[in-house]
Amino acid sequence: MHFLILWRMAVTEDRKYSRKFVHELLEKVKGRTLGEVDAEGSRQFDRTERSSKITGIAGDVIEQSVFGYERDSRQECDIEIDGELTELKTTGVRVPKVEFDKVKNLPWSKYSHMFTAKEGISITGVTFHPTYQTDFFTSHFWEKSERLLIVFYEYKSYGVVSASGYKDFPIVGYCYNKFTDNEIAQLRSDWEIVRDHIKSVYDVYSDSVQRDEHLVGFTHILRPQLMLIELVPGFKKRSSGSYQRPRYRLKRTLVDVIVRGHFNKTRSEINLTESFSSFAELDKKCHQLSQTYGGKTLAELKELLGIDLDISTKDFASKCILKMFGAGCKRLNQILDFQKAGIIAKTITITPNWNRTEDMKLSSVDFDEWLDRDVEFEESDVYTYFNEHSFLFPIFCEYDSTNPSKTVFEGFKRFAFDDEFIENDVKKMWEDSRNLVYTDTLKWEYIISEKTGEKIINKSGGYKGAPNLPKSSEYTVFFRGGAADSSEKSKTEKVNGIKMLPQFFWLKGSYITHKLKSLPYL
Repeated sequence: MHFLILWRMAVTEDRKYSRKFVHELLEKVKGRTLGEVDAEGSRQFDRTERSSKITGIAGDVIEQSVFGYERDSRQECDIEIDGELTELKTTGVRVPKVEFDKVKNLPWSKYSHMFTAKEGISITGVTFHPTYQTDFFTSHFWEKSERLLIVFYEYKSYGVVSASGYKDFPIVGYCYNKFTDNEIAQLRSDWEIVRDHIKSVYDVYSDSVQRDEHLVGFTHILRPQLMLIELVPGFKKRSSGSYQRPRYRLKRTLVDVIVRGHFNKTRSEINLTESFSSFAELDKKCHQLSQTYGGKTLAELKELLGIDLDISTKDFASKCILKMFGAGCKRLNQILDFQKAGIIAKTITITPNWNRTEDMKLSSVDFDEWLDRDVEFEESDVYTYFNEHSFLFPIFCEYDSTNPSKTVFEGFKRFAFDDEFIENDVKKMWEDSRNLVYTDTLKWEYIISEKTGEKIINKSGGYKGAPNLPKSSEYTVFFRGGAADSSEKSKTEKVNGIKMLPQFFWLKGSYITHKLKSLPYL
């Protein structure tokens, strides 16, 4: 077995480099476009003249036109640097959409601190031989994840870009990534969850046909349990009769932390004093905190936790939760451990009868993706968001609306969006709104006064109204505009010629209430 592992890890002489050579090589191309670099190399973009749907063109340019070796599909690491096996990855970064127009004429070095990850990073295929892949530290996944050389290019668009369009994207940097001990523990936990599930099916079914049948959909079953990795695409049977096999991919939420860590040196990282390696450990921690502080009023928590603030202070309840976790930050979602795992933490205040109707703001909407008819739902940013994120809700109960000191901490609840919700509610919103764009039936709807029959004027002097995008009256996930005011100058989004405020996805309050009420406390 040891001989096989050593053989598998071997790298040919033409792929062995020194760190100094790699540095000089990548410094020469930094700031240049992929097209400029490729024109002096293997000319990968020549292929785009014959096909506009080539995937991985940026990676091909870095591998073949910069490093000079041929692309392959081996599971072994790509290169060796100073005797250390290293996986070479190329990934896109971009500025938030609200900043895109403001910086598009500036050199990238002026706004690189705003870069975020465009997508996750694919690592390797899932191994379906549990007798061969039994230990995390000898697995293909860890071999290709342990040391990453990541080359970044700026994806300078929020519109649809063909493969040939990538030639205008500049190479903006590179970094060596080695995971922290806690990240390794989290990756290991994720990998073992996948391994154990596959092994459980293999232990029961010796017939390959039966095994495949019982593995259908397992990627969706495991999704709520995985912290840093995801399995894409889903394991399902194709029309041809063969099965679509998933790959391990680092979540975009994790890659985003890596990106911001490289480009934004002034950022502040807030880590928990006691971290967690799995959702099971997080749940256990939340349970312990509930045992200690559950049933305590805000007045009691103020004393127990030593919080030197008035109870009426905005977000006082959140301050209590931060103290419980030992996090020295102002907001729950500044906690790095939560960011990596895509955990959205938000305190919820209910009444004793669970009356709560407040809707929840989620994320901004990228309408440019709506224009690409070839994008399937599972490939969309919308799907990725709901697929990658889960919620941690500290629950407080308001027994006296006139006296916040009597509000009681009840405990924690956590949930991830299930597949039924994503495939029905989220997909319906996505399809219906895309159809409005495709069919050019998106329109502006003014709000008419029932008394006068006239358009209602808002505080900014304009007429009240909104586009006919999905509303909360008909959809669980819906659109709502957001800006400092509703004046014409704030209507920076333009779709089908219609100017509107930047749009955000929202989650209906009644859905949140129903979901949380049915879940047990951790």
